[in-house]
This record gives sequence, structure tokens and C-alpha cells, in this order.
Amino acid sequence: MTWGHTGSQTRLRKARQTLSARKLMVTVFWDVQGILLIEFMTRGTTINSEVYCRTLKKLNRAIQNKGRGLLSSGGVLLHDNARPHTAVRTGEV
Repeated sequence: MTWGHTGSQTRLRKARQTLSARKLMVTVFWDVQGILLIEFMTRGTTINSEVYCRTLKKLNRAIQNKGRGLLSSGGVLLHDNARPHTAVRTGEV
């Protein structure tokens, strides 16, 4: 695979297809008052329903510790339709 500008006469460079060793996945939950939870994922971790459920439990504890009353007032968690988010196990948490 190569890339270059259309009509360019310069030598084309080959695109690299290696994963960056510097990338790190982070999950951030926040509300109008600020950040509730920041979780850095271990390198090589795959997000599945088990990992996502653990994250939701940490979020629940973080909300309780901040004492913002979100749990009693009925907060809303907005996420997309990715498999870990729509799994039956996730809905039980």
C-alpha cells in the first residue's frame, strides 16, 4: 500500500501497518460537575462484557464516593451499541 498526492511526481512512500506501542486505552466517565472515573486499560486487554461490567461497578463506587446523589436521583448512562454494552450480562449490572 502506498500513498501520495494526486498528480505528484515525487517518490511514493510505503504506508506502515504496525501498531503503535505508545497507544493506551482510557475510559472516562463524567457529569456536569466533573470527572467521575478515569480507568486506564492494561495493554492487550480486550473489552468484553466481563471487563465492561467491572468498569461499571467501579463507576458505581465512584459515584457513591463522590456523594453526588446521582444514584438516588436516577442518572442516565449513555453508551453506543457495541457488543460489550448490549450484552445480557451488562444489562444485569
